[in-house]
Amino acid sequence: MSSDALNLIKKAMDEMELKYGFMEYVSDSGETLPATYFIGEYQELEPEGESGEETSIFILTGFSRETWGALECVKERIRKYFPVIDGRRRKTESGAVAAVFYENSFPVLVEDEELKRMQINLKVKEWKVET
Repeated sequence: MSSDALNLIKKAMDEMELKYGFMEYVSDSGETLPATYFIGEYQELEPEGESGEETSIFILTGFSRETWGALECVKERIRKYFPVIDGRRRKTESGAVAAVFYENSFPVLVEDEELKRMQINLKVKEWKVET
């Protein structure tokens, strides 16, 4: 997964005004953790064929001290931002094209009864465009 695609996801989270960090969430100026925040990581998949297309699964893990319903609402915002069919496509700074699609999600139980956790999987496709 390219740094361009990672930046695309970071900008999307900023546009949705969601607290986010790649691999870890670092609060602003030493504040306590927000009520809801997200951590991102990815897994690259084996290329299919010789098209030059690269596919990754971007794993967005949400944590909340609010209700499950609040976390479900945020998930729906993310689903709408990255449509399942068309995705959200952008040309990156390096000239490649990246498309991000909502894939699926599931809640995850944790031992801390106050903490809710949800995993949201996004599919990221990248390919170079000849100019």
